[in-house]
Amino acid sequence: MSIPGDIINVPGAVSTAGLGAIATPSTPSAPSMPPAKATPPPVANAAGPDTPAPSAQTESATEETPPPPRMLPGLLGIADTIKTLSNLGVAKTKVNPAQGILMGWQSMSYLAFAAFFSWMIMSTVAPDLSPGLGKFLMFGVFGFSALALVIIYGSNLVTGDYMTSGISLMTGQAKWREVLWQWTITHSGHWVSGFVISWMIIIGADQAGPAGSALMDMLAGIGNTKVNVLDWEQLFYRGIFANWMIGMGVWGAFRTQEVIAKIVLIGIPVSIFFATGFEHSIVNHFALSAGIWAGADYTWGEAWLKNLVPVTLGNIIGAMLLQGMVYWYAGGMQSWVGPNKWKQPHGTYRDLVRAIRDTWSLMIFFVAMAPLMAGLIFVYAVEPALGILPGTNDQNWIEPIGILIYLVVTSLIVKWVLMPRKPWYKIPPK
Repeated sequence: MSIPGDIINVPGAVSTAGLGAIATPSTPSAPSMPPAKATPPPVANAAGPDTPAPSAQTESATEETPPPPRMLPGLLGIADTIKTLSNLGVAKTKVNPAQGILMGWQSMSYLAFAAFFSWMIMSTVAPDLSPGLGKFLMFGVFGFSALALVIIYGSNLVTGDYMTSGISLMTGQAKWREVLWQWTITHSGHWVSGFVISWMIIIGADQAGPAGSALMDMLAGIGNTKVNVLDWEQLFYRGIFANWMIGMGVWGAFRTQEVIAKIVLIGIPVSIFFATGFEHSIVNHFALSAGIWAGADYTWGEAWLKNLVPVTLGNIIGAMLLQGMVYWYAGGMQSWVGPNKWKQPHGTYRDLVRAIRDTWSLMIFFVAMAPLMAGLIFVYAVEPALGILPGTNDQNWIEPIGILIYLVVTSLIVKWVLMPRKPWYKIPPK
């Protein structure tokens, strides 16, 4: 056997074999072999099919491989979108308490302004128009302003975070304790913004005055329908559909870098959910509070127990499971293994089982801890102690502030008991 052939078959000696073949045209011991010809560097690794190709060959092959086809230019693929949302979701879990509450306040305020403007149009302009045209006006006002402001301005909306932070949990980039912390503290910001801004608009600024009693009656009617008319099953399914569409909007926004495209992809599904009357738990923070200030026939505790519990559960299923998990699975069940390192292109069914276990456990724990426990405490303990009868409107400040304290305290318990202790503020050295 010739010496160059032996060198070629030694793993790790590929480049040496190539150089030897170039320097020695032939050997006497193997006259039947044709003279070795000088070959360009990319072919120097042709020792056999089992020999690993050097980096130069890999780079050349990678450059010659055409990019994967895309239906439309400017759209990210599913795998890239999953990575983007996973990075975003884990970044949201790093907020401190003040940041979490303020970012929750901001997003709730955007939804509140858009919702109030839509209802004002419905109560003042729509009666002079056909019902379909009134719905279309509300379709455009809320859909193309609310979630677009949240995403483009930059704030945390927990119903969108059900998908983004949920994807971080599925990829293994975030732990369930971190996601639970982010959900609870952001939820606290939504609640304080919802009942404070509703009071400021309706009572403080008397903004409903110019619209007359029609707007007040409409706000009270919306609240009564959500609490006293619809049952848990109806609210649960309406919650699924509402936040499934919110998840569609968030997903579409992060598939493109074009601002106009983002607004359109956000606006279409959000408009559909709002115009069709589906239930969104964070919009309901404002709607149910506004209903109480307008004289609706329910209490704060009833609003949480009868409406927010089934709606929140449906919202999580719609965004995290029906939108986020479906695309995470379709994108190959990617798993995060380190900075800019992902297990590609497909995970294992062990990853799927882990993701299902973590997401369902997180969902049940969050719903039981936040809306369910708050509703039970205030309906069966606080309201009887204060003499507030169920089914009677009571415009007190004690209950909403008490609910806020409960939400903040449970958030801090999650952070300081379930997560490693780290200072959430630093005093700069002098």
